[in-house]
Amino acid sequence: MGMLFYLAMGWCGTKFPGWWRFPVPPHPDPEPWRDFSILSVIGMIAGVGGGTLFNNAISQNALFVGQEMVTSGMVAFAASGIVTGIGSVMMKGKR
Repeated sequence: MGMLFYLAMGWCGTKFPGWWRFPVPPHPDPEPWRDFSILSVIGMIAGVGGGTLFNNAISQNALFVGQEMVTSGMVAFAASGIVTGIGSVMMKGKR
């Protein structure tokens, strides 16, 4: 169940190509669907990796008693956002 939660948090943290434009990012075109699907899979993998590693690191810590899944989910979301943000910038840079 935790793995599905990390997958969902990783998918929610995925950034679409062109997210860094200011002031308002445009909606992604339907054309680069392959880019978005690749970023979504990378985001899910990063979410599972980040959430699992953090959950294993805090399993014996008294500070996080009863809140392991919530904090691990937030780390999964953040890890996915960071990894897919970097990946999105790199994908746009090669074009």
